[in-house]
Amino acid sequence: MLIPTTSSTCASGRHGEPLAHAAIDLTGFAAPQRAARGLVRDALSGIANQDWVDDVTLAADELVGNAYQHAGAAGEMGIALDLYVWGATVQVSDGGADAGAVPDPPKVTDEQAEGGRGLFLVDSLATAWGVLASSTGKIVIAVFLHQAAG
Repeated sequence: MLIPTTSSTCASGRHGEPLAHAAIDLTGFAAPQRAARGLVRDALSGIANQDWVDDVTLAADELVGNAYQHAGAAGEMGIALDLYVWGATVQVSDGGADAGAVPDPPKVTDEQAEGGRGLFLVDSLATAWGVLASSTGKIVIAVFLHQAAG
Protein backbone atom coordinates (compact mmCIF):
# COMPACT_ATOMS: atom_id res chain seq x y z
CA MET A 1 0.00 0.00 0.00
CA LEU A 2 1.48 3.34 -1.05
CA ILE A 3 1.46 5.86 1.78
CA PRO A 4 2.03 9.44 0.63
CA THR A 5 3.96 12.04 2.57
CA THR A 6 1.83 14.43 4.55
CA SER A 7 2.75 17.29 2.23
CA SER A 8 1.03 15.43 -0.62
CA THR A 9 -1.95 14.46 1.54
CA CYS A 10 -2.48 17.92 3.01
CA ALA A 11 -1.93 21.17 1.14
CA SER A 12 1.39 20.45 -0.55
CA GLY A 13 4.17 22.78 0.49
CA ARG A 14 1.95 24.66 2.90
CA HIS A 15 3.73 23.27 5.94
CA GLY A 16 7.12 22.78 4.28
CA GLU A 17 8.59 19.63 2.87
CA PRO A 18 9.32 16.84 5.35
CA LEU A 19 12.87 16.48 6.65
CA ALA A 20 12.38 12.72 6.76
CA HIS A 21 9.74 10.20 5.72
CA ALA A 22 9.39 6.65 7.04
CA ALA A 23 6.64 4.23 6.06
CA ILE A 24 5.69 0.58 6.36
CA ASP A 25 3.04 -1.38 4.50
CA LEU A 26 1.43 -3.28 7.38
CA THR A 27 -0.77 -5.47 5.19
CA GLY A 28 -0.62 -9.04 6.46
CA PHE A 29 1.51 -8.28 9.53
CA ALA A 30 0.73 -10.52 12.50
CA ALA A 31 1.66 -7.68 14.90
CA PRO A 32 1.13 -4.39 13.02
CA GLN A 33 1.12 -2.28 16.19
CA ARG A 34 4.58 -3.53 17.16
CA ALA A 35 5.91 -2.60 13.72
CA ALA A 36 4.27 0.84 13.96
CA ARG A 37 5.81 1.51 17.38
CA GLY A 38 9.22 0.52 16.03
CA LEU A 39 8.88 2.83 13.04
CA VAL A 40 8.00 5.82 15.22
CA ARG A 41 10.68 5.17 17.84
CA ASP A 42 13.38 4.63 15.20
CA ALA A 43 12.41 7.77 13.28
CA LEU A 44 12.27 10.01 16.37
CA SER A 45 15.09 8.47 18.43
CA GLY A 46 17.45 11.08 19.82
CA ILE A 47 15.87 14.06 18.11
CA ALA A 48 13.04 14.87 20.47
CA ASN A 49 11.99 14.85 24.10
CA GLN A 50 11.32 11.24 25.20
CA ASP A 51 7.87 12.12 26.60
CA TRP A 52 6.91 13.52 23.20
CA VAL A 53 8.25 10.42 21.44
CA ASP A 54 6.19 8.28 23.84
CA ASP A 55 3.06 10.32 23.05
CA VAL A 56 3.55 10.00 19.29
CA THR A 57 4.27 6.27 19.67
CA LEU A 58 1.14 5.65 21.76
CA ALA A 59 -1.07 7.56 19.34
CA ALA A 60 0.38 5.63 16.37
CA ASP A 61 -0.23 2.37 18.22
CA GLU A 62 -3.86 3.32 18.84
CA LEU A 63 -4.47 4.39 15.24
CA VAL A 64 -2.99 1.17 13.85
CA GLY A 65 -5.00 -0.84 16.38
CA ASN A 66 -8.19 0.88 15.24
CA ALA A 67 -7.39 0.24 11.58
CA TYR A 68 -6.62 -3.40 12.32
CA GLN A 69 -9.83 -3.86 14.32
CA HIS A 70 -12.21 -2.00 12.01
CA ALA A 71 -10.73 -2.49 8.55
CA GLY A 72 -9.90 -6.12 9.21
CA ALA A 73 -6.71 -8.05 9.71
CA ALA A 74 -6.73 -9.13 6.07
CA GLY A 75 -7.26 -5.62 4.73
CA GLU A 76 -4.66 -3.24 3.37
CA MET A 77 -3.10 -1.07 6.02
CA GLY A 78 -0.02 1.13 6.36
CA ILE A 79 1.64 3.77 8.50
CA ALA A 80 3.81 6.74 7.61
CA LEU A 81 5.64 9.25 9.73
CA ASP A 82 6.82 12.59 8.36
CA LEU A 83 9.25 14.68 10.37
CA TYR A 84 9.21 18.46 9.98
CA VAL A 85 11.02 21.37 11.62
CA TRP A 86 7.81 22.10 13.54
CA GLY A 87 7.00 18.52 14.56
CA ALA A 88 5.72 15.31 13.02
CA THR A 89 2.68 13.74 11.42
CA VAL A 90 1.53 10.15 11.64
CA GLN A 91 -0.73 8.78 8.94
CA VAL A 92 -2.46 5.44 9.17
CA SER A 93 -4.19 4.27 6.03
CA ASP A 94 -6.56 1.36 5.61
CA GLY A 95 -8.91 -0.05 3.02
CA GLY A 96 -12.04 0.99 4.90
CA ALA A 97 -14.01 3.21 2.54
CA ASP A 98 -16.11 5.02 5.13
CA ALA A 99 -14.07 8.00 6.35
CA GLY A 100 -17.17 9.13 8.25
CA ALA A 101 -16.98 6.02 10.45
CA VAL A 102 -14.23 7.66 12.53
CA PRO A 103 -16.03 9.93 14.99
CA ASP A 104 -14.76 13.48 15.51
CA PRO A 105 -14.97 14.18 18.38
CA PRO A 106 -14.59 10.65 19.72
CA LYS A 107 -17.76 9.06 21.11
CA VAL A 108 -18.10 8.59 24.85
CA THR A 109 -17.86 4.92 25.79
CA ASP A 110 -19.26 2.98 28.70
CA GLU A 111 -16.90 3.13 31.69
CA GLN A 112 -17.07 -0.66 31.99
CA ALA A 113 -16.21 -1.30 28.34
CA GLU A 114 -12.83 -2.91 27.64
CA GLY A 115 -12.21 -0.83 24.52
CA GLY A 116 -13.31 2.35 22.84
CA ARG A 117 -10.84 4.80 24.35
CA GLY A 118 -8.21 4.85 21.62
CA LEU A 119 -9.45 7.96 19.86
CA PHE A 120 -9.73 9.75 23.22
CA LEU A 121 -6.01 9.08 23.68
CA VAL A 122 -5.22 10.31 20.16
CA ASP A 123 -7.38 13.38 20.72
CA SER A 124 -5.57 14.25 23.95
CA LEU A 125 -2.02 13.45 22.74
CA ALA A 126 -2.06 14.94 19.25
CA THR A 127 -2.10 18.65 18.53
CA ALA A 128 -4.71 17.93 15.86
CA TRP A 129 -6.07 14.95 13.97
CA GLY A 130 -8.53 14.15 11.24
CA VAL A 131 -9.69 11.70 8.60
CA LEU A 132 -9.44 11.92 4.82
CA ALA A 133 -10.96 9.69 2.18
CA SER A 134 -8.40 8.27 -0.24
CA SER A 135 -8.52 6.31 -3.47
CA THR A 136 -7.83 3.11 -1.51
CA GLY A 137 -9.90 3.77 1.63
CA LYS A 138 -9.18 6.32 4.33
CA ILE A 139 -6.22 7.98 6.04
CA VAL A 140 -6.24 9.11 9.65
CA ILE A 141 -3.66 11.86 10.19
CA ALA A 142 -2.40 13.01 13.59
CA VAL A 143 -0.23 16.13 13.95
CA PHE A 144 2.23 16.60 16.81
CA LEU A 145 3.98 19.91 17.39
CA HIS A 146 7.64 19.45 18.26
CA GLN A 147 9.12 19.35 21.73
CA ALA A 148 12.91 19.66 21.60
CA ALA A 149 15.13 17.15 23.39
CA GLY A 150 16.58 18.17 26.73
